[in-house]
Amino acid sequence: MMPTAQAQKSRPDAAKWVEKMSTRNAPAGIDSLNSLLMQHPDRLGFVQSLEKKGKGSYFRARYYCLIYFATYYNAVESFYSGVPEILIQEPLKSKLSGMLDQAAQEAYLTGDERLIAEISIFCGKAYHHIKDVESAMFYLMSGLELNEKLQIANQRGDYTELGELLYKIKEYPASVSYSIKALTAPWNPGVPKDTGFLMFTNNTTALAYHRQQRYDSAFYYYGQALQYADWLKLDLWKGIVKGNMGQLYYALKQYDTAYAYLLYDYQMSKQEELYENAANSLQWAARVLLAQGNSSQAVQHVREAMALLNIRHDPAYQRNTYYAASEVFKTMGAYDSALHYNKKYELLNDSLERVAANSSIRMSKIKAANEKNRYNIQLLQQQREKQLLQRNILIAAIMLLTALTLLLLNRQQLKSRMKMERLEQERRQIQQEMQAAQQELSLITQHIVEKTALIEKLEQQINHSALTAGQQDLMTELSRQTILTDEDWDRFKSLFQKIYPDFFSHLRQKAPGITLAEQRLAALTRLQLTTRQMASMLGISVDSVHKSRQRLRNRFQITTEVNLEEYIAQI
Repeated sequence: MMPTAQAQKSRPDAAKWVEKMSTRNAPAGIDSLNSLLMQHPDRLGFVQSLEKKGKGSYFRARYYCLIYFATYYNAVESFYSGVPEILIQEPLKSKLSGMLDQAAQEAYLTGDERLIAEISIFCGKAYHHIKDVESAMFYLMSGLELNEKLQIANQRGDYTELGELLYKIKEYPASVSYSIKALTAPWNPGVPKDTGFLMFTNNTTALAYHRQQRYDSAFYYYGQALQYADWLKLDLWKGIVKGNMGQLYYALKQYDTAYAYLLYDYQMSKQEELYENAANSLQWAARVLLAQGNSSQAVQHVREAMALLNIRHDPAYQRNTYYAASEVFKTMGAYDSALHYNKKYELLNDSLERVAANSSIRMSKIKAANEKNRYNIQLLQQQREKQLLQRNILIAAIMLLTALTLLLLNRQQLKSRMKMERLEQERRQIQQEMQAAQQELSLITQHIVEKTALIEKLEQQINHSALTAGQQDLMTELSRQTILTDEDWDRFKSLFQKIYPDFFSHLRQKAPGITLAEQRLAALTRLQLTTRQMASMLGISVDSVHKSRQRLRNRFQITTEVNLEEYIAQI
């Protein structure tokens, strides 16, 4: 049977692709190949057909990028055709991640820094597609910095993307640095696409300055973003930028201007059905009204914000709204409602703060793992070179011995250098974990203080009248909230030991028979909590705390003339 015209046409096409993908200095980059691939009627099948036709790390590095691209966009198109979103998450997400890691590893094997930079940037943007923020930042930052080292111009949009990612995990100075690199690249504001990039990047830069409380710089970049939004006639983005500026005016106590800007953002966002953003601006408007003494209107704003978040949920904006609700009800004297929303705020805020702290830690771990991977690849390359030298030993014995000696020396130096880098990375990781633990322990302590104050106010309010059944239930709930359970203690102790690693061991040396309850009291004393706060946290009376403190003195065999807090602080 004779081959069809279509089959005859596909063979040279595939051969040309393999040639392009196998060349060191390929005339077309990955993005160009992806653009051509989009025009192919069966992209996934076509790329799969190339797998066994090419050889070498240059080919495989590009192959894994193309197979990722084809697999991802096939899934996205299926999703937009009605297939559930779960298909572009797990388990496909793990499969796509594996393709990207393979592409990066093959690029490292080539030793070609230009290719490593190109593949790293591709992987960074691809990881952003599948919402792996930490991996996206690592690869994107690595690729951009390597291009800068090689004096190769980076795409301005890549700087913008990295600036946005860094802002999301609260790396504000780095976000500003990369965003400004994007803004200082050549742009054409007369082109709508370029103007849109400028608007977005200026807004990100302003937000990062805003979070650092560098208000003058934030105002400048917000103003730039607002001008571009106005030029594009994008009312929604004008609202978003004004909403951000409204928060800034609130911080500066310019309440009338703040309220007008926030209300404009609320109206534009609600009109465009961006309900979560509308809710966030509305809860900020409630805070403005509260500062102006208008609690009745503020509570209406808070309730509408909650209703909008029920339509489209956003955890960060939900946290903000819980906080605003707690403050509004506290001002109104409704301490039961204030405590209710304060508890919701604490739970959600703790969760979000842990995610942000863990992002920095996870990025450090990803960097350490990739450095280790590069180290192993370098060793593999050295082993290959050693084998090549061994095959030529009969031809140039003296040269081979010299080369082997140099190779061994270089390998030892590489091991020493990589060991030092790993130790430094581990030190930074431990330091980050300690900082995260200290922040979380500070949050726990702060929440104890706030809860105790709310409970005291509620008890004062209840003492003026007979207890209703509902109030009695509330008091029971309050007791449960303040008792430190075994599970709470385990979490508390884990965080405490990261900050004071030798405290409990030294404590047991000072007092060998010390009980668990006395250890808890000693730890709370080390944090300088008041007697009332310790009683509330441990679920015991103030008198019981005093008695426990006396027993603790007896354990340490110290008199009442010795300050117990100072004594424990020195342990």
